[in-house]
Amino acid sequence: MAGLKDVKNVLAVYSCKGGVGKSTVAVNLAFSLLNQGLKVGIMDADLYGPSLPTMISPDQQELYTDEDDATKIKPIEFAGIKAMSYGFATKNKGAVMRGPMASNLVAQLVGSTQWGDLDYLVVDFPPGTGDVQLTLCQELMITASVIITTPQKLAYVDVVKGIEMFDSLKVPTVAVIENMAYYKCGSCDEKHRIFGNGYTKQL
Repeated sequence: MAGLKDVKNVLAVYSCKGGVGKSTVAVNLAFSLLNQGLKVGIMDADLYGPSLPTMISPDQQELYTDEDDATKIKPIEFAGIKAMSYGFATKNKGAVMRGPMASNLVAQLVGSTQWGDLDYLVVDFPPGTGDVQLTLCQELMITASVIITTPQKLAYVDVVKGIEMFDSLKVPTVAVIENMAYYKCGSCDEKHRIFGNGYTKQL
């Protein structure tokens, strides 16, 4: 893809199950890399429930094409990070479309964006293992995946599916993050594990 030719590494942030904090981790990972002096972009690839426009809330949320080539899209810039989301084009409304059409749209969006010279492009994947996810894996030269889960058994079953999907595509999973593992109340330092101890040891 022409827009990605100067992107050195692509990190897929993924969960098979929704609602586990994947987008929050993706944004924090992007800014952590930026704080190390690296050039970073973030792509919100969830067409059905884009969250990036809400999470970073840039003043300028309108997309513009290149003056010399209308097929090239300029990314939104926010606090030193280049960002792209379908939500910027639809005022944060999700898409209503079938899988093949969504796959074509997300491939066009990520490939037409002029990311420029980046050390890392963090891609916030939509949950699941369907058309859009497979299209992204096929179109992007993914360096590694970071998988997000929560302590519930249902989330553990789904995270295994995600690891197996990336394994089948020869993409290494370099981290599994167990989100919502515990909380500390205001009056003590004890870790309260509401959802149990989780399944990271089994992983």
